[in-house]
Amino acid sequence: MILLKSAGLSVIDVFCFFRTHPPVIQKMAFPYEVTIHMKDSWSFSVYRSLYVTLVGKEAEIEKAKTSTPFYPFNKNVFKITVNCPKDIGELLMIKIDGYSSGLIPYTWHPEKVEVKFPSGIVFMFCGYQWISGNNVYLFKEETALLSTNSKLLKVCSEEIEERRKIYRWSTYESKWPDCIDADSAASLHLGQGYLITRILKREVKVLLTVGWLELTKSRNIDNFTDMSQIKDLHKHHMTPTSEYIMNHWKEDDFFGRQFLNGVNPMVIKRIKALPGNFPVTDEMVSLKLSSEMQKGNIFLCDYKILDGVRTNTINEKKQYLAAPLVLLHRDADEMKPIAIQLKQKPGEDNPIFLPTDSEFDWLLAKTFVRSAEFNLHEIDYHLLRTHLLAEVFIVSLNRNLPGVHPIYKLLVRHTFDTLQINNAARTLLVSDNGVLTKNSAAGKDGINTIVQRALQSVTYASLCFPDDIKERDLDDVPNFYYRDDGRKLWDCMHQFVNDILGLYYKNDDLVKNDKELQNWIKEIFQHGCFDQEKSGIPKEIISLVDLVKFVTMVMFTCSAQHAAVNFGQYDFYGWMPNCPATMQVAPPIAKGEITEAQFLNALPDYKTAVQSMETVLVLSAPTPDEVSDPNCL
Repeated sequence: MILLKSAGLSVIDVFCFFRTHPPVIQKMAFPYEVTIHMKDSWSFSVYRSLYVTLVGKEAEIEKAKTSTPFYPFNKNVFKITVNCPKDIGELLMIKIDGYSSGLIPYTWHPEKVEVKFPSGIVFMFCGYQWISGNNVYLFKEETALLSTNSKLLKVCSEEIEERRKIYRWSTYESKWPDCIDADSAASLHLGQGYLITRILKREVKVLLTVGWLELTKSRNIDNFTDMSQIKDLHKHHMTPTSEYIMNHWKEDDFFGRQFLNGVNPMVIKRIKALPGNFPVTDEMVSLKLSSEMQKGNIFLCDYKILDGVRTNTINEKKQYLAAPLVLLHRDADEMKPIAIQLKQKPGEDNPIFLPTDSEFDWLLAKTFVRSAEFNLHEIDYHLLRTHLLAEVFIVSLNRNLPGVHPIYKLLVRHTFDTLQINNAARTLLVSDNGVLTKNSAAGKDGINTIVQRALQSVTYASLCFPDDIKERDLDDVPNFYYRDDGRKLWDCMHQFVNDILGLYYKNDDLVKNDKELQNWIKEIFQHGCFDQEKSGIPKEIISLVDLVKFVTMVMFTCSAQHAAVNFGQYDFYGWMPNCPATMQVAPPIAKGEITEAQFLNALPDYKTAVQSMETVLVLSAPTPDEVSDPNCL
């Protein structure tokens, strides 16, 4: 009142003023700061903008455009502050729309998304997925297995419905595991644009080596006529391991050691009796075989799955692939070959080769084994078991489990790159004009046959690391590092999966009644095309113990097992005679006839050798973002 009087105003004057000039009431705004961190800075050259929508329990913030980072500064971050007229409450979900320039079909991977609330609290969402094209991707924060939040349940249902439109099943070849539909792959940008980016991000050393190998193709060399030519081909791009192999590949103890600790430790098994089609006698090997078998010292590698496989024709020349049986004897902790039969059916035209035979008879027999190893390893234990089956696990995962599901959270990190690589493999490796098709003994028909046969032989036990080791009776074999390291990794993963799933599934009924989980398992069985009578692959899972084992198997297959059979390829195959992709002559039908010249003539021709070396070099090279900790074990 004092102020009014001093200003010469009455109460009525003030009332009339505010009645004709109502005050503007400033609405309260709630700012939310969103930061998207990328693992991949390449995307900024093709993505103009991202749009973010925040969905809360109380409100939803409409789509807001992010700022475009200025490359190369701030190159890994998109930022935006969005304002909402009211508190959105509990944050349920983030939607991200990516709009590319349309110049390059590019995919990229967000490492994490942070949302800072007006209160200062920061929520972090893991970037589980590749983002591509103009698709919408969802990130959710939820801890309950069975949420009672109706909005979240609706969003999860919509997410699965949308994912099923994107992740559609298809068939690449009859009696192969089903794969992602080609149109789906295109919509996810799983094709050439991805592959080009992946190759360009390889180590410079790898790219230079591939370039040098390409130049060597122009040399006027057909077949190798001297071992010095093979050394000259390899000398500029040896790894320490391949250099060691070059110096020791002829030795019997190294030949045997590779079955345990080479790139394919999956064939060898201990036996208590000889196969009926492998008539090795005590006199042949200078051993009491029955006694040594009882002591647990006799082992077998049987490549019967390759028997009768129709082989390739390369440069108008028929190629050959043996289906050998290899008998090994453990002596003083060394695994040595004692007999090799190159065909499955015994007979006079199928001699059993021995270490006491002539140098090149024995060396050629071992080389036919190593060539069989190359083809079986690449097609069965690498392509089928760690790529094609992994794709079944992954496509079913995306079709049936929403992002809030604990199993999705556990496994999605282990699916990184797989669909992209598999789609590229079907285009560039095993297609009619694929590199493996053109440069391996198996060829297109052989690859198809081996995958079909191998799939029918896949068992659940063979996919579960401890069971596989037990079935092959390799628990106590000394110096078996694949087993020792694999056991540590399996146990670590199994404990982790058990601890996490135990938080959600308090009893077996929760497992049995989880429809999303059961649908995931069911689709894996259906689309994996497993032999229903023999495989033992579960059609349903009704206990927590079984669920933990199955999830661990999927995790191990997609990570540790793939690493075991993939990353050593160039080390062991980089020296071509140790593992030729094909052989140019038929397995010998008699002894005492092989010369050095005939041995060299049996190896792949020069250009085929170069092409196979290029292939395994690129396949086994780690990506730049790989993290390796030598102290993790």
